[in-house]
Amino acid sequence: MVYSKLNCPKCDLTFKQESRFRDHLTDVHGTVDHLALFLGNKLHPTCQCSSTCNVLLPWAGWKKGFTSKYARGHNARIDSIYLNKDKQKEFASKRIIGHTTGKYKVWNVGLTKQTNEIINKTSQKISFSLNEGYKNGTITDWRIKDPEKALIVAQKSSITKRKQFDSGKLKQWNDGLTKETNGSLASAAKKISEAYKHREMGNRLSVEQLLSRVNVFADKFELLSSVNDYVSRRVERLTFKCRSEGHVQVKSLAMLEETPVCFDCHPKESKAQLEIFEFVKSLDIPVESCNRILISPKELDIYTPDHKFAIEYNGLYFHSAKMLPDKKYHQNKFDLCHDAGVSLLSIYEDEWRDKRSLVENMIKHRLKISNEVFDARKTKIVQIDNKISKLFFDQNHLEENARSTISFALEDPKTKKILAAMSLRTPFHKSHDDKLEVSRCCCLAGISVRGWLGKLTNEAVKYAKQQNINSLMTYVDSRVGTGDGYLRAGWKFEKTTSAPRFWWTDFHHRYNRFKYKADKSRCMTQQQVADEAGVVPIYGCTNSIMKIDL
Repeated sequence: MVYSKLNCPKCDLTFKQESRFRDHLTDVHGTVDHLALFLGNKLHPTCQCSSTCNVLLPWAGWKKGFTSKYARGHNARIDSIYLNKDKQKEFASKRIIGHTTGKYKVWNVGLTKQTNEIINKTSQKISFSLNEGYKNGTITDWRIKDPEKALIVAQKSSITKRKQFDSGKLKQWNDGLTKETNGSLASAAKKISEAYKHREMGNRLSVEQLLSRVNVFADKFELLSSVNDYVSRRVERLTFKCRSEGHVQVKSLAMLEETPVCFDCHPKESKAQLEIFEFVKSLDIPVESCNRILISPKELDIYTPDHKFAIEYNGLYFHSAKMLPDKKYHQNKFDLCHDAGVSLLSIYEDEWRDKRSLVENMIKHRLKISNEVFDARKTKIVQIDNKISKLFFDQNHLEENARSTISFALEDPKTKKILAAMSLRTPFHKSHDDKLEVSRCCCLAGISVRGWLGKLTNEAVKYAKQQNINSLMTYVDSRVGTGDGYLRAGWKFEKTTSAPRFWWTDFHHRYNRFKYKADKSRCMTQQQVADEAGVVPIYGCTNSIMKIDL
């Protein structure tokens, strides 16, 4: 019998036994990732059951390689008899007749995990497997993978349930019951009552607590009211005197803590805007607040003249369509800054509140301040799975992760740390369905990588060609970038979208524009659905569409 030999790619030795070959690679050459060495410059092949299947094929070792073109069980998607529509109807018909006549019977009817040992053990196994899968990332909730599809499914489910309730097919379990006639309701009522008692006690501050919280702002305000006037944090108004100019202010404790400014001295600044101003000031950079000269009569909230860089802070209430009905307000300000040679960054209230560290790093990057600088040519291109991709973009991209097909990253060979990443997907809009879209791309917050976008673009071009796709495209939001980085990486500007981007807001959060749409089942327009939900639009800037023809 003749055994095939394995030639070491790093030296001239050959081996007949694969186990000795693997030991040689590990012990002599220090190679731990044998699969990466086996693949070389090739991508790990994926299952071919469909063009959208991204499951990686199992590697059977150096001698066998990849023994199948399908992932385990996926061949059934191609040649299974159960995919035949006629057979599906035939099987379903037989099952219905069998169950109706009593020929078939489900073995566990009436049994529970409390009354049956088999069901109990199965339940525990399933629970353990699911928990472990979610914990280690092998299982990902499909709603997280595809939030747009999840939203559509949720809306359909809501419509179906509403119809079932209207027809009487479904009924609330507690209809006609009260806490006097039902033990579950009595228990729930008691818990709610106790919770509200504690909540009321927690909101009512003692005199010492009130004075302690007011004294935090003693350098700005003097309390003129009696402490006995205080009842609750948001309702009762207390009188304060501004220590700067002596202006008298009437504020609740909540107003004082959330916006600790004298509105006579600073009629425009909010607490968050002042925080951003103080942050830029802490970087030892000359900075101005409320510049009304550069793009007069409009105002720049924060401006650094040495860098010709400005920051616009957009409060969700005062910058919503309720207060700013002009859809192009922010775009017009961006255009004025562009004409004046000023780079403008617009930040929404929820971004500064919920992603402050990320926003601070974005500001430092625009001011050319980075903690570390890397060269892309010294990094390694790697393909990353959905779990790692989602975590990276959630932590480092202002708009977090988005649905994608495949993701590539630049890895520091020394630390194995991901320095930058790019994810790709089939475009959402049908007008671009012949292209491949860059869904998300960014660097690790707080660092700078020279040439990162060009290197990831080249990898995306290679992948697109392998998929027989002739064009790449992406969107650049004008409020956070001009697209100059894409131009330097070889992209071309195609056009600007006609209308500014918009979100829905309840003045505390922003929501995707697809969250509230017209409801044909109730004959409601999009505006009526939004009014019912208590949300209004909040507008941003236009998108620039960038493109590469392959």
